[in-house]
Amino acid sequence: MTPIFVLGLQRSGTTWMANQLSALPSVAAVEASDHRGVHESIYFSHFARAFGPWSRLESRVKFAQAFVLSDYGQLLGLTPELLAVDIHNAKGYADLFRIVMDRHARAQGATAWVEKSPHHTLMYGRLARNFPDAKFVLVHRRTEGMILSRLSGFGRTPSTGLKRAADIARAAVVNTLYGRYLKRLSRKKNCFFLRYEELHTDDGALRTALLGFLGVKGQAEDMESQYQANTSFDRAPRRPLSRMDLTVMVTAEILAHAVPLSLLVLAHRVRGAMRGIDWPDWCWKRTGYHPDLYQVRASGDQ
Repeated sequence: MTPIFVLGLQRSGTTWMANQLSALPSVAAVEASDHRGVHESIYFSHFARAFGPWSRLESRVKFAQAFVLSDYGQLLGLTPELLAVDIHNAKGYADLFRIVMDRHARAQGATAWVEKSPHHTLMYGRLARNFPDAKFVLVHRRTEGMILSRLSGFGRTPSTGLKRAADIARAAVVNTLYGRYLKRLSRKKNCFFLRYEELHTDDGALRTALLGFLGVKGQAEDMESQYQANTSFDRAPRRPLSRMDLTVMVTAEILAHAVPLSLLVLAHRVRGAMRGIDWPDWCWKRTGYHPDLYQVRASGDQ
């Protein structure tokens, strides 16, 4: 099975791209309509870090309990008995993920599987080492469109005043840094870089090139998402940024271009160490389970 990882920031089209890939019979994914398509695993950013080293039995037991009850584990059809066998056969967290995803793909008659978690974007190096045969699809969106989507995303009411300026500046800095990071990754042979805006205007040539890069069967016209668009504008209408908004955005972009990319990765690691494991509320929506965060430490294999 060929592993495919879709990397990029939230609100940049990663879900749409993953949904287009999962529409191909040759590509399997873990999907759910309440997530509007391909479900994020947050496996390497969260599960593989939260419960301690794989070599410890206690770590594997705590991990198994949390993962089998997670929405991702439920959608994979995992049971405690099945996961126990998989854990026995696995050499580590990454090996286990490959075992369960390969089985999921075989059950669907696919030759590849796709995983999409924006939290994994800065973990490219680790993923590439653990999955040397993997292909990476890098998705980036222009800052203005991403900001508009973020301001109204997840049912939010767009902020105003100084908070709005701070939100725009922060988003512009992050998107610029991530864009530079993804462009640098695009030089690697196992990476394919594309822009969200180009997907909207693609006549099929871009998707055909992507399919050739991935080496999976299918046609560009088959890449039609089966899910409702994961838009931020269900409740709030799309309104252009004001002149002041654009001034803040452009200023933040200019400043972000002066920041060494090494600081992006460092800031990511420091932030992760300070905040620990920040579990999304949707992770165990189906079962209502949640690990005891006071006893979980981000010290596992990464």
